[in-house]
Amino acid sequence: MADTQSGQGARQTAGPIALLAFIALTALVVSIMALVVALANRNHVATGTAHTSIMGSEKEWEVRASASQAKTGEVTFTVKNEGTIGHEFLVVRTDIAPGKIPIDGDHFSEDAVEVVDEIGEFAAGATETLTVTLAPGKYQLVCNLPTHYGNGMFTGFEVTA
Repeated sequence: MADTQSGQGARQTAGPIALLAFIALTALVVSIMALVVALANRNHVATGTAHTSIMGSEKEWEVRASASQAKTGEVTFTVKNEGTIGHEFLVVRTDIAPGKIPIDGDHFSEDAVEVVDEIGEFAAGATETLTVTLAPGKYQLVCNLPTHYGNGMFTGFEVTA
């Protein structure tokens, strides 16, 4: 009978010890996870890099973007041609007001402005992606196919530090 009582006593003691060990182990795991997240965020901020995804669309005669600004760094534009004809998508860095780049004939001279990069003409219904690294400043997102810019295919965009 004494063995049974001592066995029960051992089990009663082991229960609280096991619970304390579980709590301590859980606290340790949570602390490590918090440290990893904090270090990852610190490194992200320290490098000054950011990545922004912008959804957009083009159609006769407009350019739309899901945001009008982004932070300095890498920006990915995913643009759907919702129109009935081909369009292109240019990212132009300029202090000229949206829609006011001087037209030379039926489009503006791309040599007269800073074209960061572009998606060449793509078909109606197609979706294309462009990733660029942008510095702080003012930009226009445009289609510069003949008559398109002059007919309203532009929108302003700003990049902030």
